[in-house]
Amino acid sequence: MRRTVRILAIDGGGVRGLLPARFLAELEAMSGRPLHSLFDVIAGTSVGGILALGYAAPGPDGSGYTAATVYDDIRAWLPDIFPPMEGGASSFEALRDAHERHALSQLVGAALLPHHFGNARYSATALEAHVSRAFGDARLSDVKTDVVVPAYDMHGGQPVVFRSCDVRGRSGAHGNPRLAEVARATSAAPTYLPPLRLLDDPDESVLIDGAVVANNPAAIAYLDGLDSGRDEAGGPPDVVLLSVGTGRPSTQRPSYEEIFTRNWASLGMGLLGVVLNGAGEMAHQLVDRMVSGRPAPNRYLRIQPTLPADASLHIDDASPANLDALVRCADAAVVEHRPALEALVAVLSAPAAPGSVPRQSAGSPAS
Repeated sequence: MRRTVRILAIDGGGVRGLLPARFLAELEAMSGRPLHSLFDVIAGTSVGGILALGYAAPGPDGSGYTAATVYDDIRAWLPDIFPPMEGGASSFEALRDAHERHALSQLVGAALLPHHFGNARYSATALEAHVSRAFGDARLSDVKTDVVVPAYDMHGGQPVVFRSCDVRGRSGAHGNPRLAEVARATSAAPTYLPPLRLLDDPDESVLIDGAVVANNPAAIAYLDGLDSGRDEAGGPPDVVLLSVGTGRPSTQRPSYEEIFTRNWASLGMGLLGVVLNGAGEMAHQLVDRMVSGRPAPNRYLRIQPTLPADASLHIDDASPANLDALVRCADAAVVEHRPALEALVAVLSAPAAPGSVPRQSAGSPAS
């Protein structure tokens, strides 16, 4: 009997990552089991990478985190990472606290003095503090189920994919980064957060957000799953893959004249949308074609809700109103897809068939 690999893939999207966080908390509630016990591989990019690491991390006591806890944490973190400038305040005195004053200083400094402040509009201090508290000293080899998290190395000029299967069984630091470092690297969105300088003697990497190469990591995860799940004769495994996006914009059809006459700033933001939405859609189409031609029990489900009118397209809008809109969108997606999700949960929760890929516990060696 062929092996079966169960995969979860989560898109990037900044603040919009609250949508998959909420959706997956509901999926976990439906199953009654933690996500790390439902999936053999969890892949994520940018904020999706932080979520993936959260679901797979051992946690302080080794039992891991529930998806509900990850959702609560992400919702609490986002306003710290992307502090809203309430009321469009224009002076330090009008800003609510020291954290917001620091955020404004970074924003102005990045625009006027990038050689001193760097070119990111937000400091990484809050993000680093949150992921360090959540993940502690846990390393990539310590996860409770395999993770796949892409980034991009500006120093080496090539993509970097952090794969726990590559370091499973290791206890040292070389080639085995801390989960907090992986989370920081995959979410270093250019112009939003500074890159991460990662030193792994004798190598140096300058890492930025994996969204620039794979905002939707489903294709990477699928190919990794095929490779890791091959049987002794080299035959491919069956694959069950759930891919969760961070929401697509409502239908927009700009005219040729509008696109041709956009200023550089607007054009740049439009290209960011192409990276987040267009490249993600391409990955979806590739995976759909690869899986759709394979017989049951192979299964592929893509969840990518259309964002409501009251949800911002800005990936750094952490205002309470926008966060609430994203949560409502996630809840609506659960209702819309409930029959498909219930069928998926039944497959994911079924006892592993003989020959299926065994789920790994934290730090366990490969079987």
